[in-house]
Amino acid sequence: MDESGAIAYTGRVSRSRRFAGNVGWSLAGQGGTIAVNFIAIPYLLRGFGAEAYGVYLLVYVAGNYLGLFQFGAGLATIKYVAEAKAAGEDRALRQAVSHSAAIHFFGVGAAAAALSLAAGPLSRSFFDVPPYYQERAVWLLRAAAVGGLFSAGSQWVAASFQGLQRFAWPSALALLQSLLTPLGLAAILLLGRGLGAAAVWYAAVQALVFALGATALLGALGEHRGQTGRLSFRAFARYGLSFWPAALSGVAAGQIDKTFVAGLLGMADLTYYAVPSGILSRLQTLPSTISHALMPVLSESGRLDGREALTAVYLRATRGMLALCAPAVGLLFALMPQLLALWLGPAFGARAAPAARLLVAAQAFALIFHAPNALAGGLGGGRYASTAAWGQALLSLALWPVLIPRWGIAGAAAGSLAAQASASLFYLDAAHRRLLGLSWGRFLREAAAPIFLPASVLLALAWAGRGLAWTWPGFLGVGAGAGAAYVVLLWPSLPREDRRTAMRLLGRA
Repeated sequence: MDESGAIAYTGRVSRSRRFAGNVGWSLAGQGGTIAVNFIAIPYLLRGFGAEAYGVYLLVYVAGNYLGLFQFGAGLATIKYVAEAKAAGEDRALRQAVSHSAAIHFFGVGAAAAALSLAAGPLSRSFFDVPPYYQERAVWLLRAAAVGGLFSAGSQWVAASFQGLQRFAWPSALALLQSLLTPLGLAAILLLGRGLGAAAVWYAAVQALVFALGATALLGALGEHRGQTGRLSFRAFARYGLSFWPAALSGVAAGQIDKTFVAGLLGMADLTYYAVPSGILSRLQTLPSTISHALMPVLSESGRLDGREALTAVYLRATRGMLALCAPAVGLLFALMPQLLALWLGPAFGARAAPAARLLVAAQAFALIFHAPNALAGGLGGGRYASTAAWGQALLSLALWPVLIPRWGIAGAAAGSLAAQASASLFYLDAAHRRLLGLSWGRFLREAAAPIFLPASVLLALAWAGRGLAWTWPGFLGVGAGAGAAYVVLLWPSLPREDRRTAMRLLGRA
């Protein structure tokens, strides 16, 4: 191997290690988040009741709407910070972080002020909150406005650290927030307080997490004091805005379903729909983490390496993502009624399980959305992201008013499934053809085929054993057996380079 080849190889190894380390840090934080929520939600549901807990969830629905007004600055931050860091352009790096802060705080701040002023009419008309919860709903929406501003700051911090490829702080902050929120709500219930106190606690947690993250980020930026490079605000904002329509439609597709459920069915049905939906959205934690860690790697590789090397990195990361995520999707699809009954009680499970199983299928299609999203974010494919997301949103908005009155929360889930499947398949095709010149045949052969047989066997075994899974020992036993079969079949089906990487990472761990 000549000198240039050795340098390229070393760069790829270093990049792979950084990628794996970043994913590991993110999963550590998200794993704690999932565990805490799994323990806390049954207690909070019993303490608040289904209807009051549905009103509390308005905080998160409104907060997600506020996230629209970041105008795609998060993706732009990851891209430009990663590129500036790879090129050693410290001034451009600092300018990217500064432009990001301006967009995050100005956009979300204006939207938060509007939400606070309109909290009363929104609670009565848009969310259709029952009269006896109107006062508390106004408190909650105003807390969402204040907390949403601090949350935008936390997302600015997270995007900046992701661009720096330093994922420890975002992971630690996510875990801190996931611990403080349910523990504070549990304390509020023990003290005999209600939704008003919950609203104040939500805003306080968001403020604390932002303060800690901003302090850490300022310290990290102190390591980049050079004066090389320049990044104009116009170029930064234009790149972010190319992804903003996708974010806009993503909220339409992923949040308005809850608004439809609340308005057409009621707050109790919102709880039966939103709690499984929120937990199942955690299925996207791993692929989202991989996507965000992959995005700066692809951006860096696209700048420094050729197309074939870039394609190889993309296929390998996608194969790993599918291999890691398939067991959870398969087990939850087969065993969702049993899980909900064991976790939240038979009555909750009976009402929520049909919709939840459809939502698992929607999450399976959402899983494959993340691979082209990393590709588009790293290589400038915002228009493909926007087209896919708008198609998903418009199809959802056409289906929900028809399906929800007829089939309730199962209708909402069915509409989400149809829209997500259509959007994901389109996005995969468009991003591959336009950005990489990657054919369906090669993608299926190299990324999907090694996972197909192990995942099929896992699903078949879990489905056959679902009658034994109505107790926790039985549920865990069926899951462990199906999972063991998956691992035994998966290992020899993976390429040798994947097995070597896995062994190396396990050894380092």
